[in-house]
Amino acid sequence: MITTSFKPADDWFKWPPILLPTRFTFESYGGSPTEVYKAASVVSLVPYMRNSFIIASLTAILSTLISVSAAFVISRFKVGGMRLINWVISTRIIPPIVVLIPLYIIFQSLRLLDTWWSVIIVYTIYMTSLGTFVLIVFFNTIPKELDEAAYLDGCGPFKTLIHVLIPAALPGIISITLLSFLFSWSEFLIALILTNTENSQTLPVFVGRYITGFQIAWGPISAAGTLIMLPAIILAYITLRYLITGLTFGAVKG
Repeated sequence: MITTSFKPADDWFKWPPILLPTRFTFESYGGSPTEVYKAASVVSLVPYMRNSFIIASLTAILSTLISVSAAFVISRFKVGGMRLINWVISTRIIPPIVVLIPLYIIFQSLRLLDTWWSVIIVYTIYMTSLGTFVLIVFFNTIPKELDEAAYLDGCGPFKTLIHVLIPAALPGIISITLLSFLFSWSEFLIALILTNTENSQTLPVFVGRYITGFQIAWGPISAAGTLIMLPAIILAYITLRYLITGLTFGAVKG
């Protein structure tokens, strides 16, 4: 994909395919009036990248806050018991396509279509169930004696959560935040249905425009895909230690 983003248009459809371009060009990134796709330029990605970043960031923050709060009360105060835990995780079984039409009608009546918030609400609900389930496992492994010691020192439930449980469960919290961000950054179907202008459309939806009934602009698609990957790769590299710990915690014992 990276090498294709630097290929001229003549190299996109060569058979057999060639790995390296016959000549390196940045026309897929900057656009060129001589190319078949005159509007194929990643310069036009800027508003969609802004939308994706805002939606993914707010989704990650909101889903993490809700997941931490829900996992805390379920783990420490047994609110809802196993039935609530099973219900939370069962929401992941429902394919998003099943609920998109009802959600479309609801958001239309609320005048939230083609806004960031329609997408953020759906993403947050979808990712909160996974985050809550994972953090319940983390909180259950933290000895309750730590909570009791905090209570003896005069901490209430909120301070105990902030000063004791969150630091102990930090790898899991960072993992959930990163997964929520990456899901929101790369999701296509929900954003396609709920948005229709550059005011709210995300990067994956915009990249789909390079696939037409006449031809596929492999160069601009590859250039856009390369730029879309960069934030995900950087975030994953920075938080790799926490991500591995969070995703493998409790998988092997002894």
